[in-house]
Amino acid sequence: MATVTIGVPVYNGAATLAKSLECLRTQTYRDIEVIVADNASTDDSADIAQGFVDRDPRFRLIRRDSNIGPVPNFFSLLGEASSELFMWRADDDWSDADYIEKLKELFDRDAKVRLAASECLLVRHNGEVLETRSFSRPEKGSRIRRIGHVLMHLSSNSIYGLWHRKTLVEILARTQKNYPYIWAWDHLAMFPVILAEGVAGTNETRLYAGRDVARRYSASEPAAKMWEMRRSFRAACFAEMRMLDLTFSERILLSVYVMRYANIRVYRFWKTVRRQIRETLGVGGKA
Repeated sequence: MATVTIGVPVYNGAATLAKSLECLRTQTYRDIEVIVADNASTDDSADIAQGFVDRDPRFRLIRRDSNIGPVPNFFSLLGEASSELFMWRADDDWSDADYIEKLKELFDRDAKVRLAASECLLVRHNGEVLETRSFSRPEKGSRIRRIGHVLMHLSSNSIYGLWHRKTLVEILARTQKNYPYIWAWDHLAMFPVILAEGVAGTNETRLYAGRDVARRYSASEPAAKMWEMRRSFRAACFAEMRMLDLTFSERILLSVYVMRYANIRVYRFWKTVRRQIRETLGVGGKA
């Protein structure tokens, strides 16, 4: 059994999938398995994945007869894994060759690590860098200030970092029950390990998040749904926070961070208000 499992969900990702899988095939850390879940693509995605399976025994393909939806396909990959460590890889992302090696080293150095993340670059596939999101975690300061800093600065792309698999399974069992929505689930999944100071990171290796291909999934929620998602996200965060042993002053300070975290990670307050006003006035367009 491999130490690290990489789950790659794909739907009509033929334009970028080969590059993403080749990056995994040539990682310097070799003790991996790669599971590709093709969600009944209508392009050549499955055939591209099968080519890697034919050449490398570390690759496996799940080829679905019908589309089960992006979210079930994404989460199903975690259930396919039995390794100690797990990561997802988007079909249009790639990384440095030492990405897994560097993140695995963070686990080897500290037994408390439950999520290892890296610097992330948002890039076009021609190499143009749109944005750089470096990992930042203060080593000094109070516990709450350290936690608050990571809450405010950890990139959403860190969900594609290296996870302690059993910890991730346990977190998702709680958070999916308390927050049954897709938008911002990644921030809620990372929230418990941030609270536990179980996130480690390095800027010595990079994840490249591709931004060329047109979006294949999109959603526009009504204001009532946006308000409900904001409430549910906050409630789920506070439920996790109550599991911590905190002093009264720590609880107050952390609550401030959590309120800010919820506001920027789900739908911002004023964005939701604008959507509500537009619906009330019957005005179309985005909030």
